[in-house]
Amino acid sequence: MTRLVTCAVLALVVGCTPPAASRTASFRIRPDAVAPGNLHGPFTGRVLDAANRSPVTGAVVYAAWTYERSTPLPVAAGFREAVASTDAGGRYQLPELEGGGSVPAGARVTDFTLVIYKRGFVAYRSDRRFGDFGPRRDFSQLENAVMLERWRPEYSHARHVRFVGGGGVIAAVTEWEAEVAIAELDPHQKPDRLGPLPVGDGPNLVAAQLLKADEIKARTRFDGSFETGPLGDEPDTAIYSSQHFRALGRNEGFDVAIRLWRVGPAGAIDRYDELRAGLPGTEERDEIASRSLRAVENDIYGVGFLDGQRGVVVLITCGKSQCSSVEDVVALGVIAHKRIKEVWPLDRGGDAGGAP
Repeated sequence: MTRLVTCAVLALVVGCTPPAASRTASFRIRPDAVAPGNLHGPFTGRVLDAANRSPVTGAVVYAAWTYERSTPLPVAAGFREAVASTDAGGRYQLPELEGGGSVPAGARVTDFTLVIYKRGFVAYRSDRRFGDFGPRRDFSQLENAVMLERWRPEYSHARHVRFVGGGGVIAAVTEWEAEVAIAELDPHQKPDRLGPLPVGDGPNLVAAQLLKADEIKARTRFDGSFETGPLGDEPDTAIYSSQHFRALGRNEGFDVAIRLWRVGPAGAIDRYDELRAGLPGTEERDEIASRSLRAVENDIYGVGFLDGQRGVVVLITCGKSQCSSVEDVVALGVIAHKRIKEVWPLDRGGDAGGAP
């Protein structure tokens, strides 16, 4: 990498007119209520291990909204997505869907789907069950209770991958399982990874889990709104993911981006050294995790860090209109590393103070 990766990669947009009224939700607002929920959200819930009712930490929570436009016949008009993760108590929270950004002109929200995925468990979908693929009737917008069943050897990975579905983030975290599913369908194919790791190992970790829009605003005092989604530099995979916080109605100097590489301890050292050697204005400070650096190019600040124990490298970039100094980016990096440690606790042998 020879230049500091710009924090603003514009997403394709097809309009910015607020959508028409959304369709009535098919789910309840709360488990004990009869009133319908709101497709726009917000959404809250708690995820527990069905075997012992302990919190499931670090599960990927993926949300997708679909849009429809009548012209006069109903036609598909795109979608929006958001990603979160469960905290130490197994809780998740997704903010209300904002009406601006990439919402097509004259479109309305017609559906919402929530997927919760954690390696070692059967995934959860808000619209259907894994056992019979039948419709789920117990999902609620707020205070949703999720009991994740532990994976059993007799279950089919091919069937599970089909159940979970697609989406950029979901495709990235299920890539390992797709390999197993292929081998299941074709015994001559041998996957690199055989079956799920024990519960608690192999955590899902993607860039979208590491920072929240409210955390950026709290640090920079930004009073606007963000549209979030992956960057357009390269697709998310099992080893790379990105998240772009595009400031609505503002120039690129207000944008923030986070990139994450999960490449193993040796690969992470190489990736970090590439950033250190290739980014302009680099200064190593070792303020975050095992090693960290600061970088600056024109109107962009950058902070990168290496978590050697987990084999993870993160690069955060922020325009100077959003971040008044590189210290703001360092603070965001501290939050991101804290989130990594929450999602990926080093239980065996202890965390040595929370990873160096």
